[in-house]
Amino acid sequence: MAKPNTYWLFNNSANDGANSGNASGGAGASSSNWVVIDRANDKLMFLDDQQTDGDSNVGTIYPVIIPAAGTQESDKTFINDDSEDVLDQVKLAGTTEGQQNGGNTRYVFAIFFDGATATVPYLEAWDDSDHDSVDDDFLGAGTAANSTLKAIATTNAVPGSGTWGGTPLAGTGSRITLDTGALAGSKNLYFNLKQAIVSTFTAQTDTAIVLALRYTYS
Repeated sequence: MAKPNTYWLFNNSANDGANSGNASGGAGASSSNWVVIDRANDKLMFLDDQQTDGDSNVGTIYPVIIPAAGTQESDKTFINDDSEDVLDQVKLAGTTEGQQNGGNTRYVFAIFFDGATATVPYLEAWDDSDHDSVDDDFLGAGTAANSTLKAIATTNAVPGSGTWGGTPLAGTGSRITLDTGALAGSKNLYFNLKQAIVSTFTAQTDTAIVLALRYTYS
């Protein structure tokens, strides 16, 4: 079994359709549109409702405002597209508590495998590309349950609720499985993602957090 190639993509339309273009993305089912993520240069960003799809990534950036009380889902989700110099909105991300088209949506983010795996693939989050710590405040500062990043696997079904809770992401101790078992061959795996900020959160100016894909092959 050779190591499979993997490709990360996102749907930048408001149409909940599968990635029929696989590694190349492009026009998908139900008039969806899939864009390949440049993992070396593109960035995932959660921003305020003032931010608009297609804004320049060197223009004004509107960060999420920490709520005065309780917990608040970040309004909008974007991919900072380095090659196009724009903020490309992931319109179906998150839940109905955000300010976009999130909710009981299935085809939001995709990871396409072009071959088989020996184990089920996991989606994880880490402080940085060393993948050896989860101390960042965004990941709960050592308490996984307090991670601001929440994810849910949607490979085989919709979340089941427009206000899905998701699993907090923080290392191997709190992660999601993207399918029911090892992959027998090429396949798209899907997930939805949101950020939820509590009123006691300490504002940060930058972070090196990475999303990671863990699997084995033989």
